[in-house]
Amino acid sequence: MKGIPDWFVALWCVLMPLTSFLVIRSAQGTIPAYVLGFISVGFVILARDGGQPCTQRRHYMSIAIAVAAIWLLLLCGSQLGHLVSNRHDFGNLFLNNPSDTRVVLRSVLFTQTLYLAACLCIALFFRFFFRAEWMRYVLWGGWFLAIYGIYEWLFFLVFQQPGDFLQNRTYGEDLHTGSWSQSIQFGPLNLLRIKSTFGEPSFLSAAVVPYLLLALEYRRTLLSAALLFCAVFSTSTSTYSGLAFGLLLCCLLKRKFNLPIILTLLLFVGALAALYYAYPDTFDSIFTSKVNGENDSGDLHQAANEAMVETLKTFTFMNRLFGIGFGYYYGSVFTTVLINTGWIGLAVYCYGFLKPAIFLRSDNDGLALKVGLATIFFLYWINVSEFFLPTTWMFLGLAYWRLDQQKQRQRLAGADWKELPPRRIFAQAREA
Repeated sequence: MKGIPDWFVALWCVLMPLTSFLVIRSAQGTIPAYVLGFISVGFVILARDGGQPCTQRRHYMSIAIAVAAIWLLLLCGSQLGHLVSNRHDFGNLFLNNPSDTRVVLRSVLFTQTLYLAACLCIALFFRFFFRAEWMRYVLWGGWFLAIYGIYEWLFFLVFQQPGDFLQNRTYGEDLHTGSWSQSIQFGPLNLLRIKSTFGEPSFLSAAVVPYLLLALEYRRTLLSAALLFCAVFSTSTSTYSGLAFGLLLCCLLKRKFNLPIILTLLLFVGALAALYYAYPDTFDSIFTSKVNGENDSGDLHQAANEAMVETLKTFTFMNRLFGIGFGYYYGSVFTTVLINTGWIGLAVYCYGFLKPAIFLRSDNDGLALKVGLATIFFLYWINVSEFFLPTTWMFLGLAYWRLDQQKQRQRLAGADWKELPPRRIFAQAREA
């Protein structure tokens, strides 16, 4: 498809990790990647096809319509379930916009749907219209994430105050900041927990690990080192878990340890070992206290899980099948999808994210996208609660883009094989 300018994709990829800044400060959904995602629809509709029917555009539209149909089914099923069961509240569930006391058609249903629409625009564009030469722009986004994270860390180290000059996003009725600068004590040093352009370190984990895996696959040594620095000094258990999961999965799939992965593993393990032996109190605050629910983060997660279990006991069959409403509940992505969209929504979510993670081959530059998406799914299962990160949907689209290329190569190989004469087929089989 012609007419999609390189500068637009470059700008979009660079700003993809930026979630703490709003183009229109009073409008929550106007982060740059979302705005550019909606603009991309115009390029898809108006772009030239060179006089040929555009198969990609048809597929783009058909998937968008299918997702809209599923959303409408879940909307009708969930709201009808509340009316039939005469539900009046959701117990102590952690809800988005808790001040809204309505059960049917809460306002967050529509605001969260706008976020989903923007993310779907990102995923579909990168699946059907991405070009291989644009991969350098994706890596530029990794550089933006890494450079800004390191800048913030150094600024805090010198001045002992946050230096985040990009964030202007706020949440809730009390308008608390959408970018939390948190510190941690390393012996005599008070260090910033790197979050870069994301709201908090745990959100960073779902982006920095896939970017790091992509940088390793494309042998971008400096970028890999910068991203690893951000991952280590995020001091996030989610980041550490995701990084260990991703690197080990890479080794299992490649069935060998190549030099970049070996060095990354050694540096990561060395950093954890140094933390354990040199600063045991810091190690306990990051890992032990959180797992045991002894710090604020761990205590909050335990309270949220207890409230979720108690409320689940009150769910009717329709609640379990269709959920309670898209965007109602806020928790880890896996439980959020299950509670908000029910078994149907969870099945669609698992299919969408696991299909490329399972069927994408580990060769032809597909390993990083395969493992990156599997790592995102893993993080969403264990802890991470932000489903609408633009980087997640970009990597999802890229994984499907690579999977479509893989299927096309297989079809072409099969067609070439069938066109060979029988004598040549037996000759090639003997050579193999």
